[in-house]
Amino acid sequence: MADIPFDLAIAVGTQTALGTPNPTISGLAGALNAAAHGIVSGDPETGIGEKGIDVKWARELKENAKLANFTTQASSFLREAVDDLSVGWFLKGNGNVLSGAPADAEFALDPGIDALLQGLGLVSADWSGGIGKIYTPAPAKYLTVKLWVGLRASSPWQLAWVFQDCVATGKITFTPAGIGQALAELSVGAVTSFGEVLGGSPTTFDYQEQTTVSAPVVQGVAHAWGVARGFQKFELGVENEIEELDDSNQPTGVRQRFVDRAITASAELYADDSDFDFERAELVRGTAPTNLMSFTVPNPAPDATPTATGQRMRAYRVRLTTPELRALAPLRIGDLLGWSVDLTAVSGVANGDFELILL
Repeated sequence: MADIPFDLAIAVGTQTALGTPNPTISGLAGALNAAAHGIVSGDPETGIGEKGIDVKWARELKENAKLANFTTQASSFLREAVDDLSVGWFLKGNGNVLSGAPADAEFALDPGIDALLQGLGLVSADWSGGIGKIYTPAPAKYLTVKLWVGLRASSPWQLAWVFQDCVATGKITFTPAGIGQALAELSVGAVTSFGEVLGGSPTTFDYQEQTTVSAPVVQGVAHAWGVARGFQKFELGVENEIEELDDSNQPTGVRQRFVDRAITASAELYADDSDFDFERAELVRGTAPTNLMSFTVPNPAPDATPTATGQRMRAYRVRLTTPELRALAPLRIGDLLGWSVDLTAVSGVANGDFELILL
């Protein structure tokens, strides 16, 4: 008998359709890297064992009749289910070095993180407002996930699962003097495969700039809504409503589909006397909102100008183009007045309610 070292790793990719797992993700083996293979380095403040990954399996079953004195018999097995699956990561640009004249394509995120954002229903395009990539709402993608457990090279074996038809909901928390921390919670459609892999495959995981380049700090972000004012707390929610339908042709007899979405923000803002009743006026507004809420988490020195050759791309901008205030409460911040606000991103233009821009 020998002990097995603890480890967890995850890779994520988008699917072309429900029921069609991503073959690249399901077949991953050998030397893997973040730029090509969809692996994601997790946020150590979340998940199991400081890996940024949470997972819990459950036995889906049908109970058999009990015997005398309420004795429980063995159940009939239906399927292996995944009760919890989530991955957290640090929000930032890709951290790559600009090699020459800046081009939109150079700002693309690693495929695993891009897949998680697409699973949330945020899809990237070249940014028309400058050089960079912009994520805006779009139909959410189904995801394929590969998960490894006990995978160190020193281990005589490892376990690997593939999950297909995963759907996502999530949040991003912005903490002043900290960094943006994203979390995607995945609902698994089906367990496609399981294997006890001998010989230590994959051989290596290279997370590249995900772990070697720092995320930018939430400071000097120029947050503004109506007027410029800082926030003590800001949490962005990307909430997809998911419905489960019976379907005899699906691997588990059920299918998941997206039926609604909402992008929300919960924030604690400092009050500003230049427009003292701004928040109350937004709460009782009888017309569609018109005020942009925006902040930019800038590149730190020496990369303060990320469009210069040789500098790294880490900065990003968050924009709720016309958020609607849904709830308001006064707040004490030290000896200052603040407001606790709950907002929902709204727009008169389809998919025009939110923007995440990689600068």
